[in-house]
Amino acid sequence: MRGLWPSLLASLCVRDVLAAQPNKPLPTPQRQFSARIETTAHQLNATNDYPPYKRYMTVHYDYDARRARLDYEPVPHMPPKSFVRRYDLGFEWMVMEIRSTKECQKSKLREAMPMPRYPDKFIYLGETRVRGQVCDHWREDHGEETVEYFEAVATGQPLRLTTEAVDEVAPVRKTTPLMTYDFYRFEPGAPDEDLFKMKSSSGSSIFATDAELEIGECERVVQDMGFPYIHFGHTYYYA
Repeated sequence: MRGLWPSLLASLCVRDVLAAQPNKPLPTPQRQFSARIETTAHQLNATNDYPPYKRYMTVHYDYDARRARLDYEPVPHMPPKSFVRRYDLGFEWMVMEIRSTKECQKSKLREAMPMPRYPDKFIYLGETRVRGQVCDHWREDHGEETVEYFEAVATGQPLRLTTEAVDEVAPVRKTTPLMTYDFYRFEPGAPDEDLFKMKSSSGSSIFATDAELEIGECERVVQDMGFPYIHFGHTYYYA
């Protein structure tokens, strides 16, 4: 019986939270937008620059047109990179700059673009403030870990998403942050198609040089294995 108390207390807490909050429709994922996203890996040492615990990317995302671009700004020990995923055309590329020299790799894309989604079992926890804005607070509860999602009430746009390890549930809930995604300069709507072309990605402002590349200059990835998914909103948004 003793081992059942933590899970019992957790379920009671969730029940009480649900009873205290009004019914609210689940948030709708944004399917087309541009945004600058700051990621913070809380488990890394913030006083060391490698690996960097903070990274910054600009995302141009268009699920309806099946394409995405993710530009990583340079940080210590990690060069700037621009990834373009053209699921609509079946290929992708990555431009990287090292010591003022740009290089490019390309690959075929064989899978469908992942659909943005929020979980059906999102728990609504009411309104709170994040970065000075009034937000709706939602939680996905996995027991030992939760996802905390904050959406601006005024705009319905994502503001912050944090994953947390649950340390205690009673008498006071205590958690340890794991990963945070902060959304800035969020612009809803379809990004311009030119942003998903080689000329634009190779000429991104993240690079120190202004040399533009052509697709023909890209080296093909061995066996067209492609590049790993980039998560820019936990498992809710990735490409």
